[in-house]
Amino acid sequence: MQSGPSFRLVVRRGPQPNQQFLLTRETVTIGRDITNDIVINDPEISRHHSRLVRTPAGYTLEDLRSTNGTFANRQRISGPVPLSNGDTIGLGETVTLTFEATSEAVAATMVASGGSGPAYPPAPAAPVPGGYAPAPAMQQAPLADDSDFHPDRNRWIVIGCALLMLLFCCVLVGGLILIDTYELYCSLPMGPQFFNCP
Repeated sequence: MQSGPSFRLVVRRGPQPNQQFLLTRETVTIGRDITNDIVINDPEISRHHSRLVRTPAGYTLEDLRSTNGTFANRQRISGPVPLSNGDTIGLGETVTLTFEATSEAVAATMVASGGSGPAYPPAPAAPVPGGYAPAPAMQQAPLADDSDFHPDRNRWIVIGCALLMLLFCCVLVGGLILIDTYELYCSLPMGPQFFNCP
């Protein structure tokens, strides 16, 4: 393990609430694909969603062109953002993580005696690719209130309305082209009043 402060991610909302991941690598990838260091199996998560990169000050968060976006403290990010203790990380609209600095004592409890690998709590827990393990239950922090965390919730409504308007315009233009092509002016209900019909 590296010297200096230790960091972890705690799942606040998502498929496995309260699951914790000790960050020990220089670069940590997060996504739905099993090749990531931290795998989160949620439909809102892209196959390769985001990345944490260690710096002398801690970690920075980057989005990897995910479909549903990566958020730092409820703000969608477009470039690397430095993380501070207690920052909220949002992945899409359904997964929320908390970035936490941990003491060396807490970090030590997350490693098996003998230092050969991660220790898992007695509760059934599957190992996560990359060597990350859930922390013991007694080390879990209280859940943060993230009930108002709804990034870009209205974007689907806006996209749906735009598609309906586009469809309406296409049908209208298509109808006018059809009427003009087959010269159906006189068959329209108001056609004889506006056009010179026989």
